[in-house]
Amino acid sequence: MSLSRVWTILRKDLLDAIRDGRILAIIIVPLALGILYSVIYPDEEPRPKADVVVVGGPTNTDAKRLSVALPRDVGRALNLTVTTEPDEAKARDTVADDDADVAVVVPEGLVARARAGRAPPLRVLVGPDASPSARAVVDLLPATVGKLADRAPAVQVAVRDVQPKSPSVVDELGLRDYFVLAAVVMTVGFIGLLATPIVLAEEIEKRTIEALLLAARGPEVLAAKALVGIVYSAAATAILLALTGVPIERPGLFVLGALGMVVSIVGFGLCLAYVFRSADKLNTWGWVIVMPAIVPGFAVGVDPPGWASAIFQATPTGQGMRLMVDGALPTDVFGGVGLAIVVFAVWGAGGLVLLSRLLQRRGS
Repeated sequence: MSLSRVWTILRKDLLDAIRDGRILAIIIVPLALGILYSVIYPDEEPRPKADVVVVGGPTNTDAKRLSVALPRDVGRALNLTVTTEPDEAKARDTVADDDADVAVVVPEGLVARARAGRAPPLRVLVGPDASPSARAVVDLLPATVGKLADRAPAVQVAVRDVQPKSPSVVDELGLRDYFVLAAVVMTVGFIGLLATPIVLAEEIEKRTIEALLLAARGPEVLAAKALVGIVYSAAATAILLALTGVPIERPGLFVLGALGMVVSIVGFGLCLAYVFRSADKLNTWGWVIVMPAIVPGFAVGVDPPGWASAIFQATPTGQGMRLMVDGALPTDVFGGVGLAIVVFAVWGAGGLVLLSRLLQRRGS
C-alpha cells in the first residue's frame, strides 16, 4: 500500500467535503446541537438549591403550614423547592432516587404538641447525595416549627439516612454532559452515514472512481475514503468537547469507544454509497438510516426492556456511547469492553471487507 497515494486521495476528499455545502451542514448541525445542550443544561447553579418533600395526609394542616413557612425562612440563602406527599413510602422512594434531597415526615398535631412542649421527634429522611444546603435546611427545621408554635424550638429532629437505589447514567454523569456525549454520537452518525458516503457516491455517480482505481489500488482508495470520515469525526469530537468543557476522566477508554464507533459506522456508511450510487438519493434517504442508527446512543441513559437493551448493545453507537460514558467517569457504569470490541469488529470489519471486494471488482 502506498501511503503517498492514500494521502493524495485523502487530501482531495477533505477539501471537496469542505466545499460541499450539504456535507458542511451535516457536520455543523450536530456540533451546534451539542453546544446548545451545554448552554441549556448549565454546569453550575447560580445559587445553592435543595428539594424537600413534606409528608402529611390531606387533613394534616401542620404539614401544609410547614411547607409554606420553610421556603420563607431560607429563601434569602438558597432556592428551596418544597413539594407535599401524603405517602411516606413514596417520599422515601423519591429521596432514594435522588429526585429530592430531604423528606420531612410531619405527625398530626405537631404544632399544638410543640406549643405544649410535648412534640414527638420530627423524622427527616436524608438522601445519600443530599447537598450541604439541604442538610442546612434540616438544621433549621426546629426553628421553623418553633415560629409556628410561637415559642422556643420544642421539637427535635430524628435524621434517618436513606439507602440509594442504583443510580442512573444521567445521575452519575449529569444531564448536561450526557447530552453532550449524545451529540458526539449524533455527529459521528451524520459524518459516517451521510457526509462520507456522499463523497464516494458522487465519484460513483460521476464515474471518477474509475480514474482513482486506475491510479491507485482498491485498498488504498478504501483507506483514503475511510480516513475522511475518521478525520472529520475526530476533529468534530475534539471541537465539541473543547467548546463544552466536558471532563474526561479516562481518556483511553473514551477514545476506544469513540474510535471504535467511528470506524464501525464509516465502514458501514461507505457501503451505502454503493447501495444508492447517487449523492442526491443518499442525501434524501440516508436520514432514514441515520435516525435509527443514533437512537441507541441516546437510549443508553434510560432503562429499556430486555429485548430493546439487547438490540441497543448490538449496535456500534450503543457500545460507543457506553464506553464514552465510562471514559468520562472515574469508575465504570457499564463495563463490557470485550463485548464492545466484538461489536465494533463485526460492524466495521464486515463493512470494510465488503467494500474492499466491491472496489476490487470495480463495481462502480
